[in-house]
Amino acid sequence: MARRPPARVRADSPRRRTAGERVPTLSGLSPRGLASLVRLERTRLWPGAAAEALRAWEAFVRHPFHRLWDPASGCGVLQCCPDPDELRHVLDLVAHALPAEDARAFRERVAAAAELW
Repeated sequence: MARRPPARVRADSPRRRTAGERVPTLSGLSPRGLASLVRLERTRLWPGAAAEALRAWEAFVRHPFHRLWDPASGCGVLQCCPDPDELRHVLDLVAHALPAEDARAFRERVAAAAELW
């Protein structure tokens, strides 16, 4: 059976954090919830994706002109002009990956922000 070279295995694996690098996480999660969130961000998203998406979603719905958002005029950058559909997709992925207790609290936090929508 053919074996992949170690360099190829390292190149295909997700990027590991360097010592001292801080990744934003969601507050109020259990250790089990944090572990599942880190696993999701390593495999399907990027480190800190959940915290960035939640912060961008809360800022988007609080902005007074959020109802005037036009997909043709936005740049799509998460920090500048986030696409609300992409934000909701990331938030839904996070909610499905979390354990039941943490997912419930996370969904309540997202729903509280979404009421402003």
